[in-house]
Amino acid sequence: MADILFVLICLANQTGVDLEQAMKKNLEKKTHRDAGRHLKNKKLQ
Repeated sequence: MADILFVLICLANQTGVDLEQAMKKNLEKKTHRDAGRHLKNKKLQ
């Protein structure tokens, strides 16, 4: 896993991607999208 993370960081640096900003944006999207996901799952009630 560490090797994969290292390669991802290298690719981000080479392409100008801000990994911190990309991760924050992705987590915000998933947090909003999945806010009630488990509450609505009948198998978990």
